[in-house]
Amino acid sequence: MENLPSCTLKRRASCLIAAVVLAAYSAAASAQNNSTYPDKSVRLVVPFAAGGALDVVGRILGQKMTDSWGKQILIDNRLGAGGNIGAEFVAKAPADGYTLLMSSVTTQAINMSLLAKPPYDFVRDYAPVALVASAPLALVIHTSLPAKSVKEFIALAKTHPGELNYFSSGTGTGTHLAGVVFDQLAGVKTTHVPYKGGAQALGDLLSGQVQFAMSTIGLVEPHVETGRLRILGVGSVKRYTRLPAVPTIAESGVKGYEAEQWYGVVGPAGMPPAIVNKLAAELKVIVANPEVRERFYGQGIEPVYAPPGEFAGYIKSSVTKYAKVIRTLDLKPD
Repeated sequence: MENLPSCTLKRRASCLIAAVVLAAYSAAASAQNNSTYPDKSVRLVVPFAAGGALDVVGRILGQKMTDSWGKQILIDNRLGAGGNIGAEFVAKAPADGYTLLMSSVTTQAINMSLLAKPPYDFVRDYAPVALVASAPLALVIHTSLPAKSVKEFIALAKTHPGELNYFSSGTGTGTHLAGVVFDQLAGVKTTHVPYKGGAQALGDLLSGQVQFAMSTIGLVEPHVETGRLRILGVGSVKRYTRLPAVPTIAESGVKGYEAEQWYGVVGPAGMPPAIVNKLAAELKVIVANPEVRERFYGQGIEPVYAPPGEFAGYIKSSVTKYAKVIRTLDLKPD
């Protein structure tokens, strides 16, 4: 009753009835809006450059959602600041389901601990929708280097401290952190060269201007097949199913090493549950689609699915995991 200060004691009952009617009307209007969602195009923000793994996943999902709903899913590459520009844009967007983010371990987990003052909060500012994919990172080198194994690469790096350069898709990204952790655990010193996206850096790796990378497999696999690049090891806990002959980096002598990306969809905090659930249900169908799964595998990406609540827990556990790594290694953004 204290929330109706303008009502006198005699009018409280009528005011309360009016408030109930207004709430019911608002709920009905909201339900109507949710049932017709989407009734216009949806913006799917990818916070990294076109051509990278996150962008590829977003475009595959966007096309399937467009086909299913008959409304255009517009891919918006808003890159920069290690994914923060696109992520912050979505955090501040209206929570109506028409602006979504292709999120990753970088934007939702690593940046929370790596940055002194992150421009958004992974809990407060987002509504998790679904986890859709994961991808191991691989230690990939230019074939001008003589190393044929992880151990040989480590020996080479120790002989030439600071002379071997690796690219990442930006300072503070998963590919950057993967390189830093490798240096720490392998006891070597290499040089980080940040780019705006993995695809942009690939040309420099192919030309030998940078000598190696912790890259998603799909980005480099075509060039491994032609002999221009060589995969020495994968960062997953177990060997990658599509490359069973390639050992993990951990089993190659770098104990405790693990480097995997994950990809999901989130929206601004406050999105109506009905819209979140509708999006999650659609993504579940898409990820289970055999054609989509094969396209993911072709990019070195594992199709996975987790609904909103489970995905929220997954994000939280990732934040905890990388906070420990960043704190232990005393990592700072470049």
